[in-house]
Amino acid sequence: MDWINIFDDVVQLISLDKAFNDEQLALAITSGSWMEPTLWRLLTMRPLQQGTDREHVIEEVCRLGTLLYLSAHWRILGFGPVWTVVVSRNLMLILMKHMIEWKELKPLLVWVLYFAAIETSDLAERSQLVFMMAVVTGGMQLSDWDSIMDVIKSVVWNERVFAGTDELIKEEVMAISLQNAMRPVLVETPPGFLEEFTFEQED
Repeated sequence: MDWINIFDDVVQLISLDKAFNDEQLALAITSGSWMEPTLWRLLTMRPLQQGTDREHVIEEVCRLGTLLYLSAHWRILGFGPVWTVVVSRNLMLILMKHMIEWKELKPLLVWVLYFAAIETSDLAERSQLVFMMAVVTGGMQLSDWDSIMDVIKSVVWNERVFAGTDELIKEEVMAISLQNAMRPVLVETPPGFLEEFTFEQED
């Protein structure tokens, strides 16, 4: 519930904040004040300290994904955000360590993986995150990029901030998706994602 409350606030504030819809620097600096307490709330949350049950892992992954999403907005306002490379790496390691079922929350997972991939400058880690994203979207039967972007934008999106960022990963995601569709066994998949993908294929 902690993350849900923060996320609800983010969605509402993003929709109201005109700083991201025009280029008035003074307005941006003033209206950006809501981001400081929001980032602080996210940084002080520690869901995994409460355990590693499914709900705690999901909340931690979503917490890190929200930090990554807000980082780009923070940069627009002229501030240096948290180290996104480190956040992306931590997120990837959590996903690889904890095998959980996302079920109806898979759009959230795709959203998180998208921002983790575009916010890291480590090309090897980006490729790993992109591979995870391709596996999850393949399991959701999303066969084209527009459908994948529709899912991401349905969570929360800001066109002025993120327009064109999909070019960083689009071709790689679709290439992996095509390869995965042509073979039944994904031997390179991280253990958690392999088991999830196999389970979905057997349903």
